[in-house]
Amino acid sequence: MAIPKGLTDEHFRKAVALIDSEGVPRTRNSVHYDLIINKKPYPPKYVISLAHKYNTGQEFSSFNFNAIEAKNYFETRGYRIIDRRKNKEQKFIAPEEDDLEFKEGKERFTLHRKLERSAALSRQVKAKRLEETGRLGCDVCDHDFEEVYGDIGRGFIESHHKVPISQLNGETVTKMSDIALVCSNCHRMLHRKELLYIEELKQIVNKAK
Repeated sequence: MAIPKGLTDEHFRKAVALIDSEGVPRTRNSVHYDLIINKKPYPPKYVISLAHKYNTGQEFSSFNFNAIEAKNYFETRGYRIIDRRKNKEQKFIAPEEDDLEFKEGKERFTLHRKLERSAALSRQVKAKRLEETGRLGCDVCDHDFEEVYGDIGRGFIESHHKVPISQLNGETVTKMSDIALVCSNCHRMLHRKELLYIEELKQIVNKAK
């Protein structure tokens, strides 16, 4: 059997809303592919099964089609699918320009930028974010360069070390969790004040909105 006909975007929205509410049964998790809807990853086969339930009242067995068929099905309908087996998103990570000038003292600022500029770590953080969400949105304002600028903005975002400069030293070990991804504007604002944290700037942005 093939993937059932008659499924609509509304059926898919209801399916992912149910997943958001109840989660994914362990046996229905996707092995290789993620379907990206509303910036979140979902198992494509399970979404189809639930969508069929909203269309007909009966869930469609995932044994009737395979993962590749589900992947192709969504891609032909304009949805984004991520293959978790490949780190292919790495090649879409754009390099950052190192021309920023901020107010901190030269020595500490140099250390801070060195930590932020750890190329391998920065690319890992960005690739992981792409693999998990399908986009590179700013952690402060959610600006996505690709959504605004198209192909020339794909893979571009800047990395920012969350630890305040005053707490850094030459022996600091940076982890992926220490790095935030921010747009250029928010990055500059974060460096305007030494102790300005991501959450603090986010509150400023949200208040302005």
